[in-house]
Amino acid sequence: MSTMTNKTKIAADLQSALSGQSPLSIDLYVEVLAEYEDELKASLDKDADDALLCMLADDGDVAMMVIDWDGSIYRNENALKKLQAMWRHSFEINVQTLLPILSDHISQKNLGVAGIKWLPASSD
Repeated sequence: MSTMTNKTKIAADLQSALSGQSPLSIDLYVEVLAEYEDELKASLDKDADDALLCMLADDGDVAMMVIDWDGSIYRNENALKKLQAMWRHSFEINVQTLLPILSDHISQKNLGVAGIKWLPASSD
């Protein structure tokens, strides 16, 4: 499969998981992502981001993790809920911004990782 097709497929899989249309894979989480929890937590401290989003797509399966500034780790569905709460007013926009970056990382056989900064909430 060409990298472009692969990247498009990965982006579609990520979008489907983030929109709640397809379930997140606990197997993929346990087999791959869980091994990186400590390393990613350490990089969050180092980069001083407010949170870290990590996603992985493999053959249609998607797993995700959100590590909060206090070191709390949210896995799969809980990670998705956390992201939706963090980005209450900008979830779709942020997802569309991150999808190309994450799918690019993943298509190169890396974890899709993005540091997240809190933006002050605009008063409604």
